[in-house]
Amino acid sequence: MGPIDSEMGVGMLNAAEDILREEGYAALTSRRVAEYLGVKQRLVYYYFRTMDDLVLESFKRLAIREIGRLREALASDRPLHDVWDICINTSDARLISEFMALANRSEGVRAEVIAFIEESRKIQVSALRRAMARSGSLDKGLSPDVIAFMGTSLALALNREASLGVTRGHRAVKKTIREFFNQLEA
Repeated sequence: MGPIDSEMGVGMLNAAEDILREEGYAALTSRRVAEYLGVKQRLVYYYFRTMDDLVLESFKRLAIREIGRLREALASDRPLHDVWDICINTSDARLISEFMALANRSEGVRAEVIAFIEESRKIQVSALRRAMARSGSLDKGLSPDVIAFMGTSLALALNREASLGVTRGHRAVKKTIREFFNQLEA
């Protein structure tokens, strides 16, 4: 097996991400990855035993990037705003959607997606819990877990709709979320 962190291994991971983002998971084949890189198809299997292994490593890499961004946001002066900005302005919305579809077909990807969602939700709840405790609203109304779930769901819906060209109500939703966070992070 070739080293995944080598130039070729990273190139294959990049190619897999690009293909998923631009063409969807149905187009992600060893032949397509090899074609994308201008190499022989069998070289893909030198670096990754199966296409599932390539997909899994691609998702792990994305998850590490996104969790890192969320942790940085958690340490900022306005973590709620920064976490929301990451969720709402992700450049990888299409890629994440493709991985979600793949999670329905691969146990390994499903396990990693679950771990990613759990960790990102934990970070979001932590930011909310701290802000709500400072503002005195922790024991009033909705819990941080409920708010984090609703926020993530709203961000996903907004991203999906925006990618289709739907914008009705988006500005009002974003404004309401920002005003809520302004109250908590005043």
